Amino acid sequence: MIDAIGLQQNSLASTGLDPSTLGNAQLLDHVQAFRWLERAGINSILILAADWADRHPADSIDRYQLDVRGGDRSVRPGGSGTPSMARFAITEFASSLGKPTGSGERMIGDALDLRHRLPRLWRRLCNMEIDGRDCQTIARETHHLTPEQALQVDASIADLVGRWSFGRWMKHLESRIIEVDAENIQKLAEQAAHEIGLYLGQSNDHGLKTVYARLPAPIAIRLYAQADRVADILQRRGHTGTKGERHAEALDIMTRPLEHLKLLAEDTAPTLFDPDPDDDSLLPTPSMPNQAADHDHSAADDDHSASDEPPPEAEDLPPEPEPDDDTGDDVPVGPSRFPRIEQDRRLAELAIKAIGQIDPAKLRPNATLYVHIARETLENGLGVARVEDVGPIVSSLVADWLRGCDVTVKPVVDLAADLTPVDSYEIPKAMRERMLLKFPGSIFPFSGVTGRHVDLDHSIPYVPGFPGQTREDNLGPKGRGEHNVTTHGFWRRRQPSPGTHVFRAPHGRVFLVNQTGSFNLGSGSFAQTIWRAAAPQAAAKVDT
Repeated sequence: MIDAIGLQQNSLASTGLDPSTLGNAQLLDHVQAFRWLERAGINSILILAADWADRHPADSIDRYQLDVRGGDRSVRPGGSGTPSMARFAITEFASSLGKPTGSGERMIGDALDLRHRLPRLWRRLCNMEIDGRDCQTIARETHHLTPEQALQVDASIADLVGRWSFGRWMKHLESRIIEVDAENIQKLAEQAAHEIGLYLGQSNDHGLKTVYARLPAPIAIRLYAQADRVADILQRRGHTGTKGERHAEALDIMTRPLEHLKLLAEDTAPTLFDPDPDDDSLLPTPSMPNQAADHDHSAADDDHSASDEPPPEAEDLPPEPEPDDDTGDDVPVGPSRFPRIEQDRRLAELAIKAIGQIDPAKLRPNATLYVHIARETLENGLGVARVEDVGPIVSSLVADWLRGCDVTVKPVVDLAADLTPVDSYEIPKAMRERMLLKFPGSIFPFSGVTGRHVDLDHSIPYVPGFPGQTREDNLGPKGRGEHNVTTHGFWRRRQPSPGTHVFRAPHGRVFLVNQTGSFNLGSGSFAQTIWRAAAPQAAAKVDT
């Protein structure tokens, strides 16, 4: 057990610690102890900030201050439902923090919001269970809500802080704010829709310029997917540059529509612009159609086509028109004097005809948005929709995003019944889909990895030759780096029951992870007992 008070005294006295005197496990113990002291420091400041506001209420302002221009006044640093205080008292508090008055006011406002509007979080903060800075984030995100709405958010988020990663509980916080304040969020989303645009930054000394774009998420995703697609085509055609260089060239190609179309069409359907063997429209046109037709007649046809009349005398033929003679618009004048223009026109017609044969869907970038909408949201018409790799959004945006897209509605998946185990190491598509629906994020301790790019790791390492090893109760999603340290490093993992995972770090610290979050059990006897109890029956005697 670490003496936190002793560590604090050493730190305050600036005596420090010599890391070379510590073993690996001791060093990690000290890291955890100092992390607790850091938490205790910020939490204590918030507790004192609320008390400072109590000591300087609005009615404590001297009467004469109210009569003086520029004198002390009443302010309310917190949100609706919090008490007011004397403004001048904030400046003194801020100076003690070494911060500007505005920073001190925000600190006091956060403390009052937590105490009066987010009581569950405040209770955990006072017990030093969670970090005050996380609580401040939530206080500021909910500052605009009514007290009743803030209480609803508090009830759903308080138990997740400190157990889920920051990114994961922030997404949950955003979804809860949308649920309790959907109409206002919809208005804000409509306002934000007018703040989109494309901007150019300054050029640097190396001839590079930055392009900024603020776009609706689907457009941004499609733009990136299209650039990524062109970059991949360039790589297949021999481009040896980096991915970034190929992306830059892809954007350049996308600014030249015909070249862009040709590149995509050739990659999608290489024969699209090949000549049609049945189309003779580009063949040379005979200069004298009547004579050409005569040459096509066989000798046998001459008996039927030749006239019995003698040929006309030369003087009976009409005179040749002079160059300046007006022959009339409807009188043939022989072959065109501009055959190249005629051929170019026919080539353009052929290109238009070929483009018309292209299915636009085949040239669209392959970008997929996975949108999850609860039945209650569909019934109510306004609520939260979860978009993978984007986060929670107000459901009214979904209809706008999906306009003009191909939409696939998947049936409801019964997550209560597991699929039949398989013998292969590879995970079937249906099983992977179910696992991602059950566990949308990594089950590694305090991980923030989410999305469909996670790996599915076997809790009991796969051994070729044994049946049924790939099954839902033997799998868990992890980020690639997390997967690597549990497979090739010295991390150990067990899954004593579906959805409950126990990890042991290289120096003995044990972590428990389930749907409620991650828990650091330490490295003591209790933690080791949990680790042993989580061992599979068949491996309990071996894997200790």
